[in-house]
Amino acid sequence: MTKLGVHLLSISAHKLYGPKGMGALYVRKGTRLEPLLYGGHSERDRRPGTEDVTSIAGLGKAAELALSRMKEEGQRLSRLRDRLETGLLERVPHASVNGSRALRTPNTTN
Repeated sequence: MTKLGVHLLSISAHKLYGPKGMGALYVRKGTRLEPLLYGGHSERDRRPGTEDVTSIAGLGKAAELALSRMKEEGQRLSRLRDRLETGLLERVPHASVNGSRALRTPNTTN
């Protein structure tokens, strides 16, 4: 994250087949955050309440699985994206791709 210059990064667990309602927030050291809610000392005084340990573990496992399957899943998504894109370009008059058809991630269209 430091190399990319990222200060804050949020992750939604359900985007990688983890439990809904769970997420993670990366905060670069030295980045100041103000709490939205007060009354507890969870997460370095950032919020009150009890952590949902089961869902946190679920997010961790989902991340492990996503990492272990990333190459194969990327290839699968690329094939599906390209098949859809080709079909649309062949069937829809005047359709075009907005962006590079080569320099993109597997799950995007531009």
